[in-house]
Amino acid sequence: MAQDMPGPSIGIPPVRLAAGGLIAAACGLWLTTTVISRVSPPTGEPRAVAGALVAQGRTLLEAQRLAAAYDCFAEAVRLDPAAADGHRGLAAVAYDQGSLIQAVTHLEHAAALDPGDGRPWRMIGHICRDLDHHERAVASYREALGRELAPATRAEVRVELAEELLALGDAAGTLAELPDDTTGGPEPLATVMCRAEAIWITEGPEAAYRIVAAAADRFPDDAGLLGLRGRLLVDQGQWQAAVVPLERAAALDPHDLATLQALATACERLGRTDDATRTRGRREAIQAALERLNTLGREANADAWNASVREELAATCEELGRHDLAAMWRHAAAQARSRVSATPRDLP
Repeated sequence: MAQDMPGPSIGIPPVRLAAGGLIAAACGLWLTTTVISRVSPPTGEPRAVAGALVAQGRTLLEAQRLAAAYDCFAEAVRLDPAAADGHRGLAAVAYDQGSLIQAVTHLEHAAALDPGDGRPWRMIGHICRDLDHHERAVASYREALGRELAPATRAEVRVELAEELLALGDAAGTLAELPDDTTGGPEPLATVMCRAEAIWITEGPEAAYRIVAAAADRFPDDAGLLGLRGRLLVDQGQWQAAVVPLERAAALDPHDLATLQALATACERLGRTDDATRTRGRREAIQAALERLNTLGREANADAWNASVREELAATCEELGRHDLAAMWRHAAAQARSRVSATPRDLP
């Protein structure tokens, strides 16, 4: 590879805070659409009361009333420690509040209470991936694959496992986990990119480029694929050809560090010194912002109801142009401020 070109890499995981979506599916929450305006505590036997509280918590979670949902799920677990759905709900609240380690704790409880369900293990893998805990992510995805999953979900988990093996440098293991590419059907983008990066390691940039080029017409505006295409061209010394996809990728996703590094390298090799300097400056600024996000994320992990750190996260995401993530962090901050207790409580 070119001396100043990074090797194959799936890159720094994006900072995520998902509201519902994957966490709801992974936790097995079938959320209702009815929003209740006031929570009345159920009465009756503890197990029945716990079940009613879980139902209320689901409704509140669907409405993104996270603090109130937390109270319902926490009380349900207190009344019935074997309430797997209560732990699933607490995991969903913790995840949406950005307390990922606490989410993992509750997902582990849910997995122990329902050992045949692979979905909590899939979500643990997802969280560990975002935290750069790649070995644990691999182990969690393998646990998920050893349990019950829907066929489509199982296929997705195999690709996620392959991506984590790639992050650990195990290209052979990556290729072994990916589905057979000789079936003739079009592969999903994630599979294409994972296969290409692994082939980059095992067979070189030319072979990897053929995979990427074959998929280019199907995904003409995907920043990740364009960036990978450009990086492969840089690795082959095709500086001018690399600039076109790299500049398009940087326009679509201005915060991808690998794309910016490759673009700076190509510009420098072409004698475009000023462009190379500006691009490296952009990369350094983004790297610094991402490091701030990581530091703040660790603080958010430690306390699910710290509003100020979530407001700082929102402001940093705005600086990066990630308005969607900024909105999610602002919502998490608002939920933290809505806690009744003057001292924010850790999730149980």
